[in-house]
Amino acid sequence: MWAELLALVAMSGGAPASAHPNSFSISELHIRNNRVELQLRCQVLSLGEVIEGLDPELDGHAEPGEVDRFADEIAGYVASHYRLVPGALDDASCADASRALSVVGAFVDEAPLALDPMNEVSEWVDVVLSFEGAEGPEGTLGRLGVHQSLFQVTSPGHRDSCAVVWNGLEVGQRQFALGAEAHVFVASQEVIARGAPAFQRYVVLGAKGVLQSVDALLLVLLLVLAARPGWRSALISVGLFAAAAAAGSQLGARVPISSTELRFLELTVPLAIAYVGLDDLLHRDGRTRFIEAMVFGLALGGREVVQLSPELIREDSPTAPLAGVSIGLALTLLTLSLVLLPALSRSRDPGAAAPRLVRLPVDVAAIGVGLWFFLSTALG
Repeated sequence: MWAELLALVAMSGGAPASAHPNSFSISELHIRNNRVELQLRCQVLSLGEVIEGLDPELDGHAEPGEVDRFADEIAGYVASHYRLVPGALDDASCADASRALSVVGAFVDEAPLALDPMNEVSEWVDVVLSFEGAEGPEGTLGRLGVHQSLFQVTSPGHRDSCAVVWNGLEVGQRQFALGAEAHVFVASQEVIARGAPAFQRYVVLGAKGVLQSVDALLLVLLLVLAARPGWRSALISVGLFAAAAAAGSQLGARVPISSTELRFLELTVPLAIAYVGLDDLLHRDGRTRFIEAMVFGLALGGREVVQLSPELIREDSPTAPLAGVSIGLALTLLTLSLVLLPALSRSRDPGAAAPRLVRLPVDVAAIGVGLWFFLSTALG
């Protein structure tokens, strides 16, 4: 009888049935320039099948302190079976161990209890491995090959659900199962561009926020046109406006803003255009605006940073992005005023920086545009 059983095992390939048919893991790859962090959550039972001494009863339960005691073995096993190959061209090149990134840091800890694929409560382990490529632009990753063979010997049906977050953007998901053990993830130019320093990127975003906002451009134009003769009055008004916009961007990101308050910010900026245009139309003499410039600047800065909130939440820290937004807003507003001032400084109107014939049509147009934006925003 034993001879017949041995012959049957031989005919089946000699591999015993898996003790853990529902082996499952979840992984995330976080890539930032030339650095990669693997965040893996796997079952205690899966690890117990490959690491001798961990969960010897194979009941999926780790005794207190057991995971810590086997932390080095767990990290080593994951590192040798989750290979990351920079610049991989195809699935076959993902298997090239000589080109794989080396581990520069590891962390292992018990994870909270969670349901497994069969809706049974399982014990899990968190493994975090840090990898680092070459320094400098040549080390920046644009393609990353993944070769994953976790638990394939003990549990050939093991599945790993992998998500890739590249410079703060999720670029793809992949399930490694049933022989699909390799895949090449490719970053788009948009994703690669997000690898630039946060401060630099958000200076550009702050500047774009002004240049792409008709109401912001009109407010700068009106503040310069309706100022007193000379440079000083216009620069004070626009300077206060720019400083308030920078402060508004900081407050808007750090203070919780309700939907009602956001609506107020969206309505305040177009209403400011109509207000300044009407004020200048009714009062022929130009004047330096203090309170209006500060209030409208705060509203503009708050509105712009709220619109950038989906981008900001992807950043590691808000400090550099917010500094970039503030400087981008302020510098662009000041630059626009400096571009306008030389053209208007030759005005012979003793009452204002710009001649009445120029201010009149601009004021009328600003009132119409401001009211149109206000109504379309209010009713939209």
